[in-house]
Amino acid sequence: MKANSVKHPAIIQLRGEVGDRVEEVLKIVEKTCSDFEVENDDGVNIYVSDVNEARKVISKIKRVARVSVKMSTKYAGLRRGRVRTLFVYCVRFGYDN
Repeated sequence: MKANSVKHPAIIQLRGEVGDRVEEVLKIVEKTCSDFEVENDDGVNIYVSDVNEARKVISKIKRVARVSVKMSTKYAGLRRGRVRTLFVYCVRFGYDN
């Protein structure tokens, strides 16, 4: 687990046939989120500082592309005696029903 996980309580993972959609998604993120970081691993990981902003981004992505979204949580440690939870949203492109 990275140190980012406590600072950024949500991660949006872009997976699948992302291709040239990355630029479009990053424009959505820039308009919606106040604080974020982008990393390229096996796909694109976007670390977002606010969970509600991450949910808004995913909602906007669903309007412009056919994607499947899976959400999971991870334990991110304690802060002032409260449990911190990291929300991970996996957004997979190239999804067909």
